[in-house]
Amino acid sequence: MNGEVLVGILGGVGPAAGLVLHQEILRNTLNDGTDQGHLDVVHISRSSDMAARPAYLAQLEAGETTADDDHNAIENPAYGMARSLSMLVLAAEARSARLIVGVPCNTFHASPIWDTFAALVAAEHADHVTLLHMLDEAVAMIGRLAPHATTIGVMSTTGSRRARIFHDRLEPAGYTVVQVPDHVQDALNDSIYNTEWGIKSTSPSIHPRAVQNFQSYAKLLAHMGAQVAILGCTEIPLALTGSEIYGMLLVDPMVALARAMVRSAAPAKLVPLDIKLPRDVHLGKPKRTLSVRSDSVDLTDACETLR
Repeated sequence: MNGEVLVGILGGVGPAAGLVLHQEILRNTLNDGTDQGHLDVVHISRSSDMAARPAYLAQLEAGETTADDDHNAIENPAYGMARSLSMLVLAAEARSARLIVGVPCNTFHASPIWDTFAALVAAEHADHVTLLHMLDEAVAMIGRLAPHATTIGVMSTTGSRRARIFHDRLEPAGYTVVQVPDHVQDALNDSIYNTEWGIKSTSPSIHPRAVQNFQSYAKLLAHMGAQVAILGCTEIPLALTGSEIYGMLLVDPMVALARAMVRSAAPAKLVPLDIKLPRDVHLGKPKRTLSVRSDSVDLTDACETLR
């Protein structure tokens, strides 16, 4: 290795998420006003080789199969990602560079997927690949910048919720985790996946209905006592911009990962967090551009049921 560093984005999960991560890397890098001041980044997006993460986890939950070589089974997405990583490694080897890698997908970090992927990386590329865990970085960000927070709200897909990917990281760190009630989760999931107005379907433009819905879910979490809300799907920050809502700090795992990648590659290039926050809010995140504005939804009845 010659001291050169290459930042690697393992995308395709979904494709737009990798673009968002690259954008956040740029936003969080001090580049001295020049193109040449940015980090070297390689982004590989191979969606066709990435099995659906929620479908794979649902298969495991149903007990349909536990064997990755079962021809009738959905392949563990870890294997497709390992194939993408091999391509990144070739790019790094061409420059004799150290490789810093992140995966811009919350559900990919579920233990049955991530643990398999991490084992493959350790077995084949341990000497020159630094693998960053997006959810660990989000928890670390909360710990550093919101040290007095005790209750964390989470908004995520139903697949991530069932896999408890955030619980598994937050609860061992001493946090209480709250989520929207079960009967609201279906609506939250639909606000992500609805083919007409869901955030995954319309991104980067956001439908006003989705904005209103996520404002309402945030209000529910605030009434449940959350001091911090994790935006646990890569597109949710497009609907909830800024650094706080209803007195809660908003934490975007994608921003946490981007900042960790910059910090690992070149600490001196990391943009300081300089957003001025309310007294009880300890963290900001770069805003993403959003052309849609919407009034908040009246949730009086829903919030009364939580008291």
